[in-house]
Amino acid sequence: MKATGDKPDPLQGHTREWPSTPYSDEARAEEPPMETSCCVGLFGDCTVDVYMPPAMRPENHLAVRLRRTFPEQRFVIRNLGDSGGTAGEFVRCGDLEKALSEMPRLHIAFVRYGINDRKRDGIPRCIENMRTLCDLLQRRCANVTIVIETGMWVDYPKHYMFDRNSRLAPLYEAMRKLAEDEGYALLDIYEKMEAETRRGNWDLRVRGLPDREHMILDDSLDQFFADDPAFFTNIHPNSRCLGLIADWEVAKLKELFGNRLPGVVPEEAHDGDGRS
Repeated sequence: MKATGDKPDPLQGHTREWPSTPYSDEARAEEPPMETSCCVGLFGDCTVDVYMPPAMRPENHLAVRLRRTFPEQRFVIRNLGDSGGTAGEFVRCGDLEKALSEMPRLHIAFVRYGINDRKRDGIPRCIENMRTLCDLLQRRCANVTIVIETGMWVDYPKHYMFDRNSRLAPLYEAMRKLAEDEGYALLDIYEKMEAETRRGNWDLRVRGLPDREHMILDDSLDQFFADDPAFFTNIHPNSRCLGLIADWEVAKLKELFGNRLPGVVPEEAHDGDGRS
């Protein structure tokens, strides 16, 4: 038998390619043309524009689930979130115009603001900021479906240092009223996160100190911090939570549209009967 240990073996037999899975296919896929796609925009604050490796980004979680649920359709999904941003600034600073110039077709807009708006402007002004943003989206994008999203619920007192929910709950109640008054769809992430935690799935946020460079994305260091609430006092969703939010978003779209989302299916793009 020929000796195999007489020269370097850098691969050591590992010559396999990435397997074909929904996640790996999405990571390698080129963005399809907007003309034959359902175009989805994720508008929001730091809970939308979160620091995650590419496969864990909110837009990729959603893309994978949309492909699984609507395999005959194509999707363009843009994360238009701004860490630390507000709905008011997104409109006033020209970010909305820039986003729409880069994404001229928009069928579905998930809108999740509030945490920073409330800090800076209070609840009434926050709601007005969101109302203005949604009005502009409707005027600029014909037939766009707007889904207002409430935001994060925290597991206080076990996994949070202070009762942030008491400050967030009135804000999200005002958002529910905005959606009802204006006829927008609503995805109540706040309510769903609380229910998920009550069922025992409490691990929904990143860990670590407030500085981003000290953020810990998973439970790998929990054993060193025991049940110290300070370690868990972070408002940003982790990958597990982002996956749940994407599940909830797809379920909401199924509720709104059934088995066919807006946009032209590629096979119908040239037959004169496609919907856009």
